[in-house]
Amino acid sequence: MKILVTGASGKVGEAVAHEFLDAGYEVRILDITPPEAELQKRCEVVYCDLQDRIGLLRVVDGCDAVAHLAAIPNPMHGSDLTLFGPNVLGTQYLLAAAEAFGIKKFALASSVSIYGFPFQLNHGEGKLIPNYLPMDINHPFISQDVYALSKECNEATAAMYTRRTGMATTCLRLTMVVNFARRQRWVLHQIQQAANWGSSDLWAYVERRDVASAFRLAIEKVESGHHRLLITAQDLLADVEDGRELIRKHYPKLESFLDNGFDYDKYGFWDSRPAKELLGWESKYHWRDYVTAEDESTKK
Repeated sequence: MKILVTGASGKVGEAVAHEFLDAGYEVRILDITPPEAELQKRCEVVYCDLQDRIGLLRVVDGCDAVAHLAAIPNPMHGSDLTLFGPNVLGTQYLLAAAEAFGIKKFALASSVSIYGFPFQLNHGEGKLIPNYLPMDINHPFISQDVYALSKECNEATAAMYTRRTGMATTCLRLTMVVNFARRQRWVLHQIQQAANWGSSDLWAYVERRDVASAFRLAIEKVESGHHRLLITAQDLLADVEDGRELIRKHYPKLESFLDNGFDYDKYGFWDSRPAKELLGWESKYHWRDYVTAEDESTKK
């Protein structure tokens, strides 16, 4: 079985490509920049822009499933004028190419930014906060930036292709992705300072290898339908004994939801249970397993 992985020169796409390779799949990579040397040796690499419709037809031909991660990764890396082309039109072109070749499984990277909170680009109109806790896939979108809108458009486009073709589409709404294979001081800093800042994405994170396994499982397990899943560590990026105190301190309007029976101690503030139900997915990589003795010494 050959999997097309788009965006494999990025930190997340790279991990996804390795995940499929290590599971015994053939992998074809699509990107506009070269991936790491090991992937160049192990994969078929095709360079193509997402807005090249004819080129995408050539790229998809011969593949059995698509894991789509190529995109401008956040609103700081693009503008309202530059985001929509690759992120929205490119996704539609890729889905159309998948339809043309009868591909039945398509997993794509969405984002919790779809809700409108994480990047807070509302320019002084008041801090956006959730309507309720825990955050789930049914929470309404209140986006005020084109990047968030692009994710909303992509999920709607994927749903349309499922209705039209029967293609199984799975939208993985990722929280902030970290890489514990590398030393990332900024991650430790956020952990240490968690009690002092009202995280706009509710102290959520996910390690890139957990993202990779979610993509593999989406291709392996999902046979039909359109699905939207939250992919986040069952943990908080915070060194606190009781995460609910973070809500009480920084989001007092949400305190009433802390006694609604949801297991916040296990899942944090995002409901990832549907990912377990559909894919059998749970996070395996958590920050406490990677904080070194040297890191701990900086906290004292």
